[in-house]
Amino acid sequence: MPFPSSRRLTELRIQFGRRLREVREQHGLTQERLGELADVDRKTINRIENGMYSPLLDQIFKISDALEVPARELFPGADVHRERDPASDI
Repeated sequence: MPFPSSRRLTELRIQFGRRLREVREQHGLTQERLGELADVDRKTINRIENGMYSPLLDQIFKISDALEVPARELFPGADVHRERDPASDI
C-alpha cells in the first residue's frame, strides 16, 4: 500500500486539529489550560489545532486523558453521539 501524499497528510492534520479544537472548546478549556493538563506546551496545542504539527501518539494519549475522552474521539468522524462502551475505550 503506498504512503499517502503529503497533500493528504496535510488535510488529515487539519481535520485532526479542527476536531481537537472542537472537543477542547466543548470542555471549556483554553489552549493554555489543556497544555497544562496534558503536559504539552500551549504552542504545541496551537500548532496541532492549526494543522501545522503532527502530534506523537503519546501526545494524543496525554491530550485525550486531559480531556477525559477516549483517544478515538479526537479523530475526525468519531461518532461521539453513540452510546459508549467503557470496555472499548482506548
